[in-house]
Amino acid sequence: MEIVVPVVTPYRGGRVDVDAYSQFIKHLLGRGVTAVYVAGTTGLGPALRHEERVALLEAAASTTKNVIFNVSSLQYEDVVGAVREANRLDIIAVASTAPFYFPSVTPRQVVKYFRDICQKSSHPLYLYNIPSAVGRDVDVKTAGEVGCIAGVKDSVEEIAHTVRYKKALPNARVYNGSNSLILASFVYGLDGVVVSAGNYLPEVVASIREAVKAGELEKAARLQWALDELQMLARDFGGLPAIYEFIREFQGFDLGGPKPPIYPLDEEERAALIQRLRALRERLKL
Repeated sequence: MEIVVPVVTPYRGGRVDVDAYSQFIKHLLGRGVTAVYVAGTTGLGPALRHEERVALLEAAASTTKNVIFNVSSLQYEDVVGAVREANRLDIIAVASTAPFYFPSVTPRQVVKYFRDICQKSSHPLYLYNIPSAVGRDVDVKTAGEVGCIAGVKDSVEEIAHTVRYKKALPNARVYNGSNSLILASFVYGLDGVVVSAGNYLPEVVASIREAVKAGELEKAARLQWALDELQMLARDFGGLPAIYEFIREFQGFDLGGPKPPIYPLDEEERAALIQRLRALRERLKL
């Protein structure tokens, strides 16, 4: 049962801080994390320039081989370029969403897109299914028709949806991407999770895994409920900006803030978040 963390991208002074990125990855790997997911949604992948994503890839790959690199882009040339850069390195896989923004893309075109990546990549290809952001669900039938999907990150808050991939694609690595379904993912026997909570409380995610292994489901449930409360708090402050503050509070890493168009919290927002976070942390004994 793997714990994959979609690592936040440290951004300050108008640039990506690759040194801080490498140090943070080392920190996470020492706290039960199995692998890192580079330039995903939590890592602001769609907001990064091609050169920034490649810099993150190189920093991650110089730290660990356990890297999944998100190559998704509306610019086809950037997708191909990202795959080409990944081919130079020893990593686990590349990943991509389906083509997004354009609502009339057909399942047949989605299949062609993924097959195209498979032909160009020397690494396995993972499907990154995130309908809330992409606007379409790459269902089990379409994923099966691709014929070369080696893994799935399913960012859907419905465990049965993810389990269908596991049943239909028995040779693929299948992960759920929802913080609220960490416990369910481990209980259902998925290959693991890809969760943003691993950035700020990797120890708790690892403890849920170990509790499930030991059959201590009540303990695992209490830890899952704690993460659920933190996620609800983060959503009150825009989600991604709050994660940077959570990391400062729980892990002691200052990773700057997100890159526009996702903006860091202003001082008033930050003060309100920290007040609520510390009260919650005291109540939950985190």
